[in-house]
Amino acid sequence: MNEKIAVPIDSEIIGELFLRRGPKANISRWIEDVVLDYLERTADEAEWDEAYYEYRLRESGTKDFTAEYGNPKEGYYWSPLFLPNGTSVRMEYQRETYYAAIKFGKLMFKDESYSPSELARFIAVGKQGKGTSRNAWRDLLIKRPGDTEWTLADDLRKRFKV
Repeated sequence: MNEKIAVPIDSEIIGELFLRRGPKANISRWIEDVVLDYLERTADEAEWDEAYYEYRLRESGTKDFTAEYGNPKEGYYWSPLFLPNGTSVRMEYQRETYYAAIKFGKLMFKDESYSPSELARFIAVGKQGKGTSRNAWRDLLIKRPGDTEWTLADDLRKRFKV
């Protein structure tokens, strides 16, 4: 974060925050953390303004995101997750790292389309040359456009459980 701006917030809300955290609390940092968490959790929702998606495309460094990955508002549904086009998928297996991506609504690895469980199994079978059981929720790491870190698929899924 660089420059700061002031945003008027009702004094009763600020008072409640100090009551919860104590008089020495850094309330402005706490509010920033809450807002950043919200922005991260909702980065891929379809309700954002079109200018946001154009900004994300420019920031991704891809000259023509749509030509490479497809419409950024579309993607792959891995219930309950929605993985927008441009999402990176990673699996580490026997000290090697394998990368796939969501392109045009499909999970693509080496120019082939897979389901998440097929991908995890393919990587493990290809390495060992024999059948093995894999759990894609615990094997695959996800990094959606705009994410700064990789997240285990199972952790993303847990956010949707009620």
